[in-house]
Amino acid sequence: MALNREVHQGRYGEVFVQAVVTAAGMTAQKVLEDDYLMDFVVGHPGPLGLLKNPMIGVQVKCTRKARVGRSTITHTLKSKYYNELAKPASEFAIPLFLVVVLVPDDADAWMDASDERLALHQAAYWTCLHGEPQRHDLEKDSPVAVSVPRENLLSKDGLVQMFALADRLRMKGRGVPVQ
Repeated sequence: MALNREVHQGRYGEVFVQAVVTAAGMTAQKVLEDDYLMDFVVGHPGPLGLLKNPMIGVQVKCTRKARVGRSTITHTLKSKYYNELAKPASEFAIPLFLVVVLVPDDADAWMDASDERLALHQAAYWTCLHGEPQRHDLEKDSPVAVSVPRENLLSKDGLVQMFALADRLRMKGRGVPVQ
């Protein structure tokens, strides 16, 4: 018996993110409780930016329904999740990022493997919503459209950019204070 479609898709999205993080030489530790609004704590071993062994939080959403435009991907979040991710970074122990994993509609097209490679399809993009306007005018399960820049491809370089943004948030007093 196969996993239901939503569970299958969600797990694939998490594995996709873990594969990118691991290939980049970083760590992805699964957060077991959903109470923290993050699926992984991503760590960089050693110094990067202002800190040694910095960490960021990642919330993963995997979808086959996002609207893909020339410069942005539009993904819909429930307002209760959007409002949490949009709170100021200073309210969190570590900066949080939203990662949207796009997958083909047909689950059989999500990967292919050969003796030479394992290819995971399609792509993942990231954004940081800290400080965006709250949407308390909506019911908690109302949809909120989030635009994710296509230039924010989740890759080794993209992960380094996420950590750089986390540093800037810290410097502006919007994240974990630097000692």
